[in-house]
Amino acid sequence: MKNEHDVNAATARTGTDARPGRVGRAPPRYSVAAVKSAPAPDRDDASEWCSYVLENGRSTITGRRRGSVQQVTEHATRYADELNARSGGQSTLGWIPRRGR
Repeated sequence: MKNEHDVNAATARTGTDARPGRVGRAPPRYSVAAVKSAPAPDRDDASEWCSYVLENGRSTITGRRRGSVQQVTEHATRYADELNARSGGQSTLGWIPRRGR
C-alpha cells in the first residue's frame, strides 16, 4: 500500500498523480461555451449587457456582465484561463488559504 509520501514522490518525479484512477489525468479545462446579448438586470439601465457560459465537461458557470459581446467574450476568456490556472497550480491570484488560528 502506498503512503502519502510515496504518492507525493511519484507525483514530483512523473508530474502525474500516482493514485489509482488518477494517473496522467489532467483536470478538465474550462472554455467559453457561449456569449450572447442579455437584458439589463435593471430596467432603467440602458447600457448593453451580455450573458456568458463557461463549461469544462463536468461543471457549468453562467454569468452576466455589462459590455459588448466582444468585451464580455474577452472577460469570459480571461476568467476561464484563471480557473484553469487555479486547477493546475499556476494561479496569478494573491489568495492564500487561511491557516489554523
